[in-house]
Parts: sequence; structure tokens; C-alpha cells
Amino acid sequence: MSGMDVSVILNVHDEQDLLYPTLRSLSDTVDHAHLHGIQSELVVVADCVDETTQKIIDEYDYSCFDAVKIQYVQVASLGLARNIGIQAACGTYIVPADADDLVSRNFIYQLYQKHQNSDNQKIICFPEYYHAFGDENYLCRFYPLAQVGLYRLAGEHTYVSRFMARREALLEVPFRDCTKHSLYAYEDYDLNIRMVCAGFDLVVAEDTIVFYRQRSGSIMASLGKEQKHMGFNSEFFHGPEFLALLKQHDKTTIIPQQHLDFKKYYTQSSYIREFIRLANKMEPEIHPRLLWDAKCFTNVGLSEAFGRVYEKICQSLKNKQYTDVFFLPFLSKGGGEKYVLNFIQTAMKEEKKSCLLVLGQKLPPSKGQCRTPENLDVIDLPALFAEDHVEHQLMDDLLPQMVVRMMENFAVDARIFMVFCPFVVSLMKAYPKYFGEHQLIYFYFCNSYYILDGAIYEDGDHYRFLFDYKRHINYVVSDHRANLAQLEKQIPLYQGKTKTLYTYSQAPDFTLQPHAWPRRLIWASRLDSQKRPDLLRAIASKLRSEANETEIYVYGSSVLDNIDEDYFRDYPNIIYKGKFSGLSSIPFTDKDAFLYTSLFDGLPNVLLEAAQMGVPVITTDVGGVPELVSDQSAFVVRNCVDDVELVERYVVKIKDFLNAPEHELQEKSRLLKECFEHQHAYLLYEQNVSAFYTSLEEQRAKEVMQ
Repeated sequence: MSGMDVSVILNVHDEQDLLYPTLRSLSDTVDHAHLHGIQSELVVVADCVDETTQKIIDEYDYSCFDAVKIQYVQVASLGLARNIGIQAACGTYIVPADADDLVSRNFIYQLYQKHQNSDNQKIICFPEYYHAFGDENYLCRFYPLAQVGLYRLAGEHTYVSRFMARREALLEVPFRDCTKHSLYAYEDYDLNIRMVCAGFDLVVAEDTIVFYRQRSGSIMASLGKEQKHMGFNSEFFHGPEFLALLKQHDKTTIIPQQHLDFKKYYTQSSYIREFIRLANKMEPEIHPRLLWDAKCFTNVGLSEAFGRVYEKICQSLKNKQYTDVFFLPFLSKGGGEKYVLNFIQTAMKEEKKSCLLVLGQKLPPSKGQCRTPENLDVIDLPALFAEDHVEHQLMDDLLPQMVVRMMENFAVDARIFMVFCPFVVSLMKAYPKYFGEHQLIYFYFCNSYYILDGAIYEDGDHYRFLFDYKRHINYVVSDHRANLAQLEKQIPLYQGKTKTLYTYSQAPDFTLQPHAWPRRLIWASRLDSQKRPDLLRAIASKLRSEANETEIYVYGSSVLDNIDEDYFRDYPNIIYKGKFSGLSSIPFTDKDAFLYTSLFDGLPNVLLEAAQMGVPVITTDVGGVPELVSDQSAFVVRNCVDDVELVERYVVKIKDFLNAPEHELQEKSRLLKECFEHQHAYLLYEQNVSAFYTSLEEQRAKEVMQ
């Protein structure tokens, strides 16, 4: 039919009797529009409807509408069903509708007038209010895009699925199907941001209402049961496009984040109250008393943090595409971080590889941060959020979505390397299927343990992560063999998917300075519970109790715990020397031994440095340590759960060091350095990294063929 002004596209699924109040409400707003000469047709798109709903559709009296079209389809998709209705429609303007909601009587007229009164034809007009009823009651007020801004729109849907737009615009920018994607939902959010990207403005028709039914069985209520969802990726989020859009939009009209209380106006306005009264006649669950305790909020009460931080990321990364992305909590001066940075630095030597390091947890300013390799791009998300004074909880909530947006637009087909940390756990928990579509490599150094009542227990966190995501993780890489063997035994699915990659250490040229003073011990590590500073104090006490005046020089600072120099105040034979930057920064002499304690570990980098420097080593045999040291090359302490016994064993080995002839110390150091050079030489490491990448490419090729 030609000359039709408005086409209402009513999507129907299995609403059954809930369809009646919706149809009555649409009839009411169409009748009101008739008073102003506006002709409206109803296009019913019945998608996978049940028999009861179909019977209602077939038998309903549509005489108030100027035309009616009924389309029965089996697409099982709200977006695709809306497109079918739009294609079948003949109105100049389209109004999407859902089969369990109601609208205010002035709905069609006011949205239509907003279009007619606008000099800009490229607008989408939304209602001013969402009045939720049913299982939940709340009020939401919408402000136009000029006051909301793109920062908010980038982070979440600031508008809704009920609007009026030109049909020709919706034919050019149709809805997309969200049902085939495990990650994406919210076809209306996707449509709105693509409309903005196409140059459309989002405006609001004052004093118009959608009465939005909340029910447990609805499509929206079913979202997010298994994982979080987010809006489709689109041109809107592409770095250069996003920055260009921000330049085009005036930021001076944006309302800063705040709570604007409009409930008094909404509940006391006689004009609004009349619409509520009329809706109540069609749907008794809509009535004013329910609003007394209802929440009220607006779309300018939403944070701009996501968009602001994403803008900084786009400015930093420009139009780059990365082949390899690394997820770390932070860059403390720890062995794990150094291992990963060694890997990155070696990988970056190949021209075809471009690496991005993403940090997701805050490192306190007092903690030392290690330097990053040149030309490595780093996105420190907590630092970027801190610049906008974003609360910690909000940052944690936004991080997974931010990382996905980065990956979608700057690392489309990248491999992902990760270590176990709360940041990575939050990513995998939020979007496991998305990250599982990438080649995932997990750096696995050691499990965490604790001692309780004389027994040692694994805390199970690493195991649970590896178990939960055993079908997502493609490779597990470790700095030693022992934990990989244990992993393959515990979770057989990892057999054939593990790789021992011994790292390298390149300490500066170092010569042990000769000195005449008595032999002494140097302990250098993190002052965290894992490294057993408590055991160090017990060793010092035991030595003093035996009238042994050997001094222990301690270097290090706390990263995960809050241990400081006062921790050793009551131990006169412990001399705390402060932070250090690698063992080579410590003035070792030919009278010193490196003393190492740890509850659990991989293959500690400090032991590699000690081996390379030719320093005698006294160490426990936890984790991967036996893959470097032996009784012939070091003073090895057999680990045990009983701390009293463990201290005794350390003291025995310390005495062995103190009493050992010079030639024995030199021979141990020579053998240790020989093992280091055989296993941890840089050229060998380069070859191993290259071979590992080859195996990754082969694995990827097999998966593509399958």
C-alpha cells in the first residue's frame, strides 16, 4: 500500500495471552496517531510460534490498523525476523515492537513528529522512558546522544530496541543475527552503534513510554547463563574509525556521570499518570503504586570509563595488527615475568611477528617494575583506568570486555599467551569460547602450596584452571620438565601438548672479587611467603644458637605480601640490604655463597644467574631446581614438610659450604656453569623458540584442515 506513514513490526514468539495487551496497546497508539492524520500498518512476524500464539494471531481483530501483514517464519532469530518485517513493510518509518510490551498512547505520534520537526533526516528516535513491570519494577530515562556521548555508547547499550527510523535506513543498515554466536547478543545495540557509525544521530521523543515487561522466560532473561555477552564488533570499534567519530561529535554538550532523579516528575505528572492509567486498563500489573520503591536511573548515570580508556588504546595502537598477545598481571621483577619477556624478546626478532603485552592487575608503586624490551607495545589497563579515577570494582568488571574489543580490532587472528593470575581467570571465565577460538599457550611455572599442621597441600587453583580449560588451551609451556610430567599424569588430555622451554640468562660480565673476610651467605629473592623469609629467620636463629657468626646478607622486596626490612630487625646475623636488580647487581665476592629458600618453584631465574656467575649455591630441591643442580654441582637441601628438620638440613649444607676447601667450591661452580651452558645457552634458546613456533603453526594448520 502506498502512502503508509508508519509500519509497526511486531515480533512474536511464544507470548500466548501476553500478546493481547500488546495488541490493544498498539491499537491505542495507532488510533491516537489517526487523530493527526498518520496512517499505520501492522506487520506481524511470527517466528517459531507455538499453536496457542498462532491461534491468537489468526483470530485477532486488526480493524483499527490501516493495513495488516502476517508473516510466519522459522528463523529463530530476533534480528533476522525484524529484517523480514522491515522488508515486507511499506511505511516510510519503521517502529519495532515486542509481543509482551506496551507503549504510551502518544508513542507513534510523538516519535513521528520528532522526525518531521528535525532538519536532519539521519536520526533515530527513541522513547524517553522505559517503565519496567512484572518480575521487576524500575524506571529508566533516556537522554539523546548529544548528552550521552560516544564514550558511554562504546561500553554498553545506552539505548533500547524500541525506536522509530526511516525504512530506507534500516534496509541499508539491517539487523544482524546474534543467535549463531556464543559471544554476541543485543542486536539492537549493534544496530544503533552501526547507525551512529553511518552518521545517524540518536534523539528522544519527550514524554513517551515503553512499558517493558520483565519475565523470567524471556529471551533477554536467558542471556548470560553460560557466559557474558557483548555487542557485535563493527566499524564503530575499529581504532581509526572510533577516533574519527569522537572528533566529529561535540563533547561540550555531554552530561557528566551523575544520578538524575526524575521519579517525582514521572509519578506526579498528570500527563504521564494518564498514560499509566490507560496502560493499567490493558495490563493490571502496570500501576503507580509499584513505582514507590522502584529503582530509577538514566543513561547519563552510566560510566564513560570504557570509552575513555578505549580511546587511549586506539591512540596508542593506531592501526596495528598483532600476531602474538601476552596476558600478564603486571611487570614486577619476578622470575615469571622475566621468563615471558625473554620469550617475547626472542619472538620479536622474526620480522613477521608483532607482539602486544597486556597487563591486567595493579602493581603498587612501591614495588619494582622490570624494564620491557624495546619496540614492545604494552597496554597497562589498570594504569589507563587509574588516569580516569575508575573504581577498582568497575575496572574489574570492564576488563574482560575491553580485552575482547582490543583483540577483535588489533589482534584478530593472534596467538594468546597467558600465565595464571586473577586477570587471566576473569578473562576465561567471562568469555571462554571467544578466547578458545584463538591458539592459547599457557606458561606454567609451578603450582602453589601451603603448609598446615605439618602437612603440605597444593592449593588446587592452577590445577582447576588447567582442568576447566583443557579443551581451550592448545599448549602448555614450562621452564622445567617436572610439572609438565605431573600435569600429563593428572590431566591426560594434555599429553602431546606440553613443551619444556628452558630459558636463558645473560648476566653482564662478572668476576667474583677476592676478599679476605670470612665466608658469608647472600639471599636474594622476593620477600613473599613463597620464598620462605620465615625459614631464613629460623636458619639465622639456628646458626646463632650454635655460636656460628656467619652473616646472611638479604636482598629483595615484597611483591605479593607486605614484608619489609623490619621483618629481620631481631636477627643480628641478617643484614638487610634493600632491593636488587638481578644477581649481577649484588657485589658477590669469592667468599660468598648464594642461599636459596622456597616453598614451591619452577626453575628460578636467580639460580640460573648464580650458575652463570660461578657463585656456589645452597638450595632446596623443590620444583624444577633438580633439573639444574645436583649434589656434585651445588649444596642441595632435600626438601621436607617439617620446618625444624628442614632448618637442620640447611644448617648442615651451610656448614659444608663454610668448611669446603676452595678447590671443591670451584669444581661445584664449574659443573653448575657447565650444566647452565648446556641447557640454557641463548643460541640454543633461540633455536628452541623458533622450533616451538613451527610446531604452533603445524598445529594451527591441522586444526584448519579438520
